[in-house]
Amino acid sequence: MTQPLLSVNNLTHLYAPGKGFNNVSFDLWPGEVLGIVGESGSGKTTLLKSISSRLIPQSGEVQYQNRSLYGMSEADRRRLLRTEWGVVHQHPLDGLRRQVSAGGNIGERLMATGARHYGEIRATARRWLEEVEIPASRIDDLPTTFSGGMQQRLQIARNLVTHPRLVFM
Repeated sequence: MTQPLLSVNNLTHLYAPGKGFNNVSFDLWPGEVLGIVGESGSGKTTLLKSISSRLIPQSGEVQYQNRSLYGMSEADRRRLLRTEWGVVHQHPLDGLRRQVSAGGNIGERLMATGARHYGEIRATARRWLEEVEIPASRIDDLPTTFSGGMQQRLQIARNLVTHPRLVFM
C-alpha cells in the first residue's frame, strides 16, 4: 500500500484566544483533493502556512513523503516550495514578483527545476499563459498591469508549470 503524500498530526497554532487552529490531523493521498473551510479568522490561512512550511506551528508534526517537514533544513523546505510544491496565495501579488514580467515569473519556476534554454522557457511560458486564458501577447508585461483575476491566473500558471506533486491554494 502507498503512503500518504502529506500527513498532518496534532498541529496547533493559536495566535489569540480562539484564533488559529488546534490539534488538526489528516492524511492527504496522491491524487486526492482536500478543502479546508471555515469562517473568517478561523485559522485557514494560518493552517495553510503551517502545512506549507511558511510558518512553524506551536506543536504537532507535518510529514511529506514520510519525512518530517520541520526536521528538514530551511534549504530543503525552500527547494520543496520551488519544485515539488506550488502555493497560490490568497492575495495574488503576494505570489508574484511584481518587477518581473509575466513570462519571467513563469520562467523562474522552470529555472528552479533546471531549465536553462531561453527559447524553450519562453515558449513554455507562452503556452501556460494561454492555458490560464491570459493572451500570450502579455508575456512581457508586469503583473502589476494585470487585473486581480489575471494576477491570480498568472500565479496558477507559475505554480503548475513545474507539475508540482502538491498545490496549496
